[in-house]
Amino acid sequence: MHNTKHQWLSTLCMCLIPLMTSAYAMTDMDDNPADIQTLIGKGKWTVVEVWASDCRMCQLSIQHIVNFKTAHPEVDIVGISVDGTQGKADAQTFIGEQHLTFPNLLSDKTEMDQYLFATAEKNFIGTPTFLFYDPEGKLLTVQAKALTEKELGGFIDSQGSQPEIAEPC
Repeated sequence: MHNTKHQWLSTLCMCLIPLMTSAYAMTDMDDNPADIQTLIGKGKWTVVEVWASDCRMCQLSIQHIVNFKTAHPEVDIVGISVDGTQGKADAQTFIGEQHLTFPNLLSDKTEMDQYLFATAEKNFIGTPTFLFYDPEGKLLTVQAKALTEKELGGFIDSQGSQPEIAEPC
């Protein structure tokens, strides 16, 4: 009887452990737990690009968001690599090669799918994917495709919120 009770209690604990941990175990590139919610809002637009180091389209298009960040410092940019912990070295190499100076988090495809479903009721399709958060931190849209600098600014401008994003000269 005692052994059965012990087994039942062990099973119950194993089922509850996932509920007690963070729903999303993203980390920064130094392996510190990170929460995307702490990086969005704050009175500024935030654009999140989800990328993978082995994604050819990400490699070809990441410069658009780098240039956008340089031209529009009033917009926060965050990157999320879905290379997972096993691909951390590849993600770090990508960050260095692409000269990404904005914060980048480390996640994986399963976790990103769970995050998108919980926050936007959308499935993670692939990379690159862009998430646009308004200055209050509300997720407005998810775009699963490469975007140009003009498209990034155009979406924000179309929302009619400050700050205005000027077209590059």
